[in-house]
Amino acid sequence: MISFPEFEGKFSLRQRHKLPSSPGIYFVLDNNSQLLYVGRAKNLRERWSGKSHHRYKQLARKGLDKITLGYIKVSIEELERSEKEYIRQFNPALNESKVKQFIPKKSPRFSELQRLLKLASKPLFPSIQWKIRNGETLPREPWDLFRGFVAGAYQEQQKLQVVVVCKQNMGNLLEKSCIHRIKRHFYIQEKPPKLYCFPPIFLFDARQAIFLFVEFFTCGEQLFEQMYPHLLDRQVVGVTIKKLVNPACLKSGIQNLPTQEDKLVQDYLLNICDNLQLLPDDFTLDDKLMW
Repeated sequence: MISFPEFEGKFSLRQRHKLPSSPGIYFVLDNNSQLLYVGRAKNLRERWSGKSHHRYKQLARKGLDKITLGYIKVSIEELERSEKEYIRQFNPALNESKVKQFIPKKSPRFSELQRLLKLASKPLFPSIQWKIRNGETLPREPWDLFRGFVAGAYQEQQKLQVVVVCKQNMGNLLEKSCIHRIKRHFYIQEKPPKLYCFPPIFLFDARQAIFLFVEFFTCGEQLFEQMYPHLLDRQVVGVTIKKLVNPACLKSGIQNLPTQEDKLVQDYLLNICDNLQLLPDDFTLDDKLMW
């Protein structure tokens, strides 16, 4: 067992504000009395005030009450020499390691966009492969096995607008995303979103582009059936999703729908159809710019 110097005081990481304002050497130990780190400070309390210590986050994850700070008072002139001597003697685990940066590997905004596109590429109730119609059991139609497709893109105010056409059940997921306390900031809304008062068009701000999720409430299945022969699986921001290879056919498909149904969505899409272009296969987003 390591024989530490006799500490003049010990406090848990939670109690670090009780450290003295004196110069000294501090010893960081875990709940098994294993030495993790040795350091020096001209003012022990100030060194550990708040969350300013470069190892604080790493140590705090082990538990504020499971980490102990022991210290001995040393004159300022002796600080550097004493620290080097104790590090050489005890070889603490963290003194030779780099500080871990606990940051997300991917932008939350980028992750949410990928999640929505993945959901759009999957059917509602994916485990159900059959349905009953007029008393007859039939396999689900292929256009019923996904909830959204990329219809194309157009430029507006010097930013690319990517249009994703969705069915009604996709709208429920978009609504929940819109009211989430963090995710709601990913959307562009004219008014703050209110539950059960959503527009059928959800504008997701991907920084470098706007993704417009357009929800058909009643005519989705009819439109998807018409568009299915013109859809191919393609990669969009790392997600495999159906993509319309001929955006021009969307206009004729919408014109074949009942005009009294989903009128707001139909009018919106008909207004942009002439400007809609095929989303390039090499389209990508830099997730580092999406924070």
